Amino acid sequence: MEPIAIRLTETTGIARNSEPVFVGVPLARGLIRDASKLALTVANSDQPLPACFTVLCRWPDASIRWVLVEFETDLAPRSDQTLWVREATNTASNQPMDIDSAIGGWQIQTAGGTFRLTSNQPIWQNQSNAGSITTQPELRDEHGSLCKTVADADWHLRRSGSLYVYATLTGQWLRPDDSPLARFHCQLRISSHTGVVRAQVQIHNPNRARHPGGLWDLGDEGSVLFRSLELVTNTSGHHDTASLQADATAPDSQWQTAAEVTLYQDSSGGENWDSLNHVDRHQERTTHLPGYRLLTDGAEASGKRANPQLKLSGPEYQLQIAVPGFWQNFPSSIHHNNQTTAVGLFPAQPDNRLHELQGGERRTLCCLFSYQDPAFDLAWAYAPLVPVLPGSTYQQAHAFPWFSANAEHDPLSGLLQLGLDGPSNFFAKREAIDEYGWRNFGDIFADHECLYQPDDEPPLVSHYNNQYDALYGFARQFAATGDRRWFELMNDLASHVADIDIYHTQKDRSEYNNGLFWHTDHYLPAQTATHRTFSRHNQTSSTPGQTGGGPGAEHCYTTGLLYHYLMTGQATSREAVMDLTRWMVGLHEGCGGFLEQVLAVKKQDLPKIKAILHLERPTRHRYPLTRGTGNYLNALLDAHLLEPGYDWLERARDVIEQTCHPDDDLDARNLLDREANWHYLVFLSSLCRYLLLSHEAECHDWHYQYALACFRHYTRWIVENEQPFLAQSEDLEFDNHTWAAQDIRKAMLMYQAACFDPEYRNRYLEKGQQWLDYVVSTLEKSPEKHFTRIQMILLQNHGPHLATMTLPEVALQTDLIQASRLAPPVLPLPELLGRVTARVFRGLKTFRLDHERAWLASRLDRR
Repeated sequence: MEPIAIRLTETTGIARNSEPVFVGVPLARGLIRDASKLALTVANSDQPLPACFTVLCRWPDASIRWVLVEFETDLAPRSDQTLWVREATNTASNQPMDIDSAIGGWQIQTAGGTFRLTSNQPIWQNQSNAGSITTQPELRDEHGSLCKTVADADWHLRRSGSLYVYATLTGQWLRPDDSPLARFHCQLRISSHTGVVRAQVQIHNPNRARHPGGLWDLGDEGSVLFRSLELVTNTSGHHDTASLQADATAPDSQWQTAAEVTLYQDSSGGENWDSLNHVDRHQERTTHLPGYRLLTDGAEASGKRANPQLKLSGPEYQLQIAVPGFWQNFPSSIHHNNQTTAVGLFPAQPDNRLHELQGGERRTLCCLFSYQDPAFDLAWAYAPLVPVLPGSTYQQAHAFPWFSANAEHDPLSGLLQLGLDGPSNFFAKREAIDEYGWRNFGDIFADHECLYQPDDEPPLVSHYNNQYDALYGFARQFAATGDRRWFELMNDLASHVADIDIYHTQKDRSEYNNGLFWHTDHYLPAQTATHRTFSRHNQTSSTPGQTGGGPGAEHCYTTGLLYHYLMTGQATSREAVMDLTRWMVGLHEGCGGFLEQVLAVKKQDLPKIKAILHLERPTRHRYPLTRGTGNYLNALLDAHLLEPGYDWLERARDVIEQTCHPDDDLDARNLLDREANWHYLVFLSSLCRYLLLSHEAECHDWHYQYALACFRHYTRWIVENEQPFLAQSEDLEFDNHTWAAQDIRKAMLMYQAACFDPEYRNRYLEKGQQWLDYVVSTLEKSPEKHFTRIQMILLQNHGPHLATMTLPEVALQTDLIQASRLAPPVLPLPELLGRVTARVFRGLKTFRLDHERAWLASRLDRR
């Protein structure tokens, strides 16, 4: 294999000392099957460096598709470095760390000392000749009482080559009366070379929200309240000197040395630090200071945005602490006094206000500990290196569909660049409504919802919740351009979505459990609904007749989470893909149970029986031709890439074959009803992705040909019948330029169809270019072009116009379909009655009285 370059560039003026780096590398099909055959070297060298290679997913032939590369590097300020991933010629020393069981726990030997993990407790110690330094999370309930931890099982330890040990413990926090308050997930990453520990602590409320009337405000009965969550470090037996630097990234930031130090970040410190984005369940603002307050032995100072580094030193030891995302995830704090240091992930509030975690909500925060000499600086934690691969690496490995690394800058790319460099770029949007704080950071201000506001009003608070898969758009642009700002947007948003936007509970109705919440209701403020769409404080809704609701199939985006996992190795993104896919399966197929099947008969089968009795001819399609079905199909394809041995692809085939037909009467499907049915374009995009993945697997069977015949049937109709949405603006409720952006879906489908339907190739290319020119020219002149929704639609659909693909003849055949004499898509009564019988049989087969009661209770409990 040709070496794959990893480019590291230091731009902040920070000396990098053994900084950990993680990067997902795509490999071409058939290149490497065994990760042990890979090596990391300096460019133009064959001497391997210490690194770990972990397979993230494989090609259909079992060769490696994506591999995670983990290593540590030194880099001088304002310098750069190129490393190579290549086939191994020499073997690097990969002696794993020693892990020993000991009385009451586990011992791990590192260059930074011996670490001891207390059995069944989230407690760890660094042990040296000078004594031990102990750290543990401490949660205090709403009364300020200390909670105790009960683990699900002992620590799970996993080696990552010779570089790291990952230690994970899960369990729950109990109040003093033994009632459960919240769950915890604690993961330590311990470096063998430096002894640096990255501690990630997650607090999770597994309860369901009660969401009376489908409204999801703070103060819900399912919320939990608590006083504080801190990581407490005890240096008992040591005589400490504490030094704190408020901003480790600023060259002129001074160290403050004192016996007692307190740094409290109350708000973002931005221009809109007291935004209505920061209100509690009483609609009272939770921010009081424009930034942070620093107390050193009673002396007070203040500032805007802290990136703190705390150093504790004694005669025979050193301890350094850094808290990535400190100011962005406010409120947060660091306090040291009398041999005890507390990092407030959720600090006690000056006004004794309680923290609230909504039902199904969680948050994961991070802290770094170094036990080496003070020359080892943790400032890099606040501006980590972003490894960059050449765009050609992604293209040659077919890492993204319809991806071109060497495309010339075109007008559409110019529109996308507004997201980084325009006056209302994505970073400026954060400042507009102060999209900061632990619940908000990473999400995107939905500024398009302010379109109909009076000019003299402040922008309403509206959250975007990854609509149209912003994550995927960011990932593609980072791969294509190497601009670290796209990576930063992707990484921040992925953490937010995985924790906040997904409803992490098993206790609500199956249609909601582990689903993705919609964006804030259109053209209305979030109020106290946070990132959960509908608030009781809004007296109306953007949807006539609807004033509430929960997660739904029409808003489910998994592909960006998939690519975040593949590009970073972040396991929470992988888990999110699988959780959302299982949710979509349950939403569309049901989870079993008699009452559920009776409801399905009523909602899906009974209307068709009535239609047949009225001499109408309903189709045999089980799934509607909507973006919900398109999202379902797409999620199944993402899950297939991660778990190819499961039946995800078979499910995807079933969805396709029960949604469309090569002989569908497309006029009868009323596709030109723009408001109601434009979503069919989303389904066709997912259908095209299925064709690509099947072609990659060299699977051109009957199912592939069925999907191909359907795709051609619909795209040929589009060429002859579709026109810009705004051409008949009188049919639209809101005739703004979001509709012009949506036309890019038609344009890109034409470029894709040109590859799969060569007979019509020229017609497709002509129509695709016509629509693309219309979209670009309309938006270039539009004052709305910077809006989040418009930008995301363009980002999600970018690519097919730049990438060319020539398919072999076998991938263009539909002879099996022509020979099979398909039954027409009309549903006969006997087949429909067979469906009803099958549902009833399934309901009886899965009947359990306790399950039926729970199912009924989750729907009747609407307090």
